[in-house]
Amino acid sequence: MLAAVNPSGTEIHHKNILPILNKYTKAYKLKNKRELAHFLSQIAHESNLNAVEEGLYYSPMQMRATFGCKAKNRKSGYNSLTDSCNFGVLREKLWTNESHYARNAENLGNYVYANRLGNGSEESGDGYKYRGRGMIQTTGKDAYRYFQNVHNRQNPDDIRDFISHPELLSTSLDYSVESAFVFWFSKQTANGLKLSDIAKTEGVVRVTEIVNGGQNGLTDRKNKYNAIAPLLNLEQEI
Repeated sequence: MLAAVNPSGTEIHHKNILPILNKYTKAYKLKNKRELAHFLSQIAHESNLNAVEEGLYYSPMQMRATFGCKAKNRKSGYNSLTDSCNFGVLREKLWTNESHYARNAENLGNYVYANRLGNGSEESGDGYKYRGRGMIQTTGKDAYRYFQNVHNRQNPDDIRDFISHPELLSTSLDYSVESAFVFWFSKQTANGLKLSDIAKTEGVVRVTEIVNGGQNGLTDRKNKYNAIAPLLNLEQEI
């Protein structure tokens, strides 16, 4: 099943991660087949089932396309032909101070994640410190704090300080998987609907919008879902 959703992964890696996935699938009672297909396809897209951290080394146009523009209807407003924004600029310094942020992961992370997600100012360094890590990209100080609280409550024999050591989510396969489950079962929409409930009944587009905040990587996410769906006796999505 893991080979279907993550064909680039090795057999050895899939054997290593399978007992960890099974452990948390049981702990979180993830039994619904559609939800399981969504969960596996989403984390496979986000991380290839690896313990990873967000790469923030972007060219000027890449960083502006990813972080520079306001979106509309969950779609990017960046215009690659004019290197401008269709719906308004979100982060002006990506144009006016290009050399400071382009191909500089730390500077870019500190800027684009500043003053949100529980992070401090750009100068605090929180943006880069609490960049995305884990199989579904835990991002922002608030998210790391929440994961820390859940982990320590459920694992009193393994108390960890993920605020001081956020890198653990990208160096430990177990914590990386666990963080994805914590995200999945805590994520809600603006009107309070739970991702874990939505994933039981709705399609890849809706689930992707909640996980990603938009539709980035939608084609690959759908392909992965369709690869695993028949193995769970589910219909593929068109």
